[in-house]
Amino acid sequence: MDNLGIISKYGYKCVLISGLIFILSWIFDIWFWLFAALFIATLWVYRNPERLPQSEEAKAILSPIDGIVDSIKKCNYNGRSYSQIVIRNRIFDSGVLRAVCDVDELIIKKRSGLNIHSSDSNLNLLSNRVTIMSKKEDIIIRISTSAFSSKIYLENFTHMKSGRRIGFLKDGKVAVLMPLNTRISYSKGDKIKACDVIGYIDE
Repeated sequence: MDNLGIISKYGYKCVLISGLIFILSWIFDIWFWLFAALFIATLWVYRNPERLPQSEEAKAILSPIDGIVDSIKKCNYNGRSYSQIVIRNRIFDSGVLRAVCDVDELIIKKRSGLNIHSSDSNLNLLSNRVTIMSKKEDIIIRISTSAFSSKIYLENFTHMKSGRRIGFLKDGKVAVLMPLNTRISYSKGDKIKACDVIGYIDE
């Protein structure tokens, strides 16, 4: 199913329910403004903005989601060292997940966990998490849910095309692990949008 409408397909159910409640509140004149605000907020949470990659260079790494840069550091994964940038997506940021670069032969691992706030230091250890890895490229994406989101929505894909929609996260954190020779363009605390260039991999 295509996911190109102004509202993400993953929000259709919530938008429909809040819309029906809004219509009933209008008909019966019960808390009209409250349910109108709820309906508008639901539309905003599940908005599906169009984004074009800020760069189409092969060595460019794009942001997978809107949010705030939570941390930038070196880390180890499966015995290898990476540069890691973590983006904290808040409930009113656009939750559309996008591919950070062209990647083939993907491995996707899912793990169930707890719903805890995205600012909690134990988020990566205890939350629901999906890890997307490439067999060839040194690129790893780790997606963790938060207190307001119990599910990570992913498209059915076996490869990623830079900037394309790959899923939806209502609230949580997304970590991008890149080669150590990646020149990162952001600092902790910076606002970032999906498809902005995080950095470039040096030759």
